[in-house]
Parts: sequence; C-alpha cells; structure tokens
Amino acid sequence: MRELYQVVEVGPAWYQDNIPCQEACPVKTNCRGYLNLAAAGEFEKGWELALDPNPMASICGSVCAAPCETACRRKEVDKPLSIRYVKKFLS
Repeated sequence: MRELYQVVEVGPAWYQDNIPCQEACPVKTNCRGYLNLAAAGEFEKGWELALDPNPMASICGSVCAAPCETACRRKEVDKPLSIRYVKKFLS
C-alpha cells in the first residue's frame, strides 16, 4: 500500500518560516494556539496555554515589547494581530 503522507521532522527554520510569531517570542509562547482558543470563546483554555511556558504571562501582557507582533505574518495582508492585548485580556 502506498503511503499517502510523509512524516517529516521539522527544525527551527520551519518554525521561523511558518510560525514566526512563536519563534520571535523569547519564551516561545504558543500565541497562535491561544489566539485561536480566544477566537473560539475558550478563554480559560487560552489562558492555560499562554501560562504553559511562562508563569508570568499576565505581566508580559502588560510590559512585553511584543516581538511576536512585529513578526506576525498577518502584516503581509493588512496589520499584525494585537497578540499582546489578547494575552492581557485572557489574564
């Protein structure tokens, strides 16, 4: 039987190319994940995901320089997502 999908191990270059917001974050927060959860109304799950790599996520929502927003691919369409403010809302 022919294999339909090939499993490929990805490295840092793949993340930089495909998820630059997460790669730009100093603690590699899964911002794409908590943005999707917030958009779906799953605020508590989104907050838990934001807390996973960073127990001080609520502070970062206020004082972080937001390199994730600078790296956001959405800016190629119009403007980057307000990732820091969503994190602040979730906290």
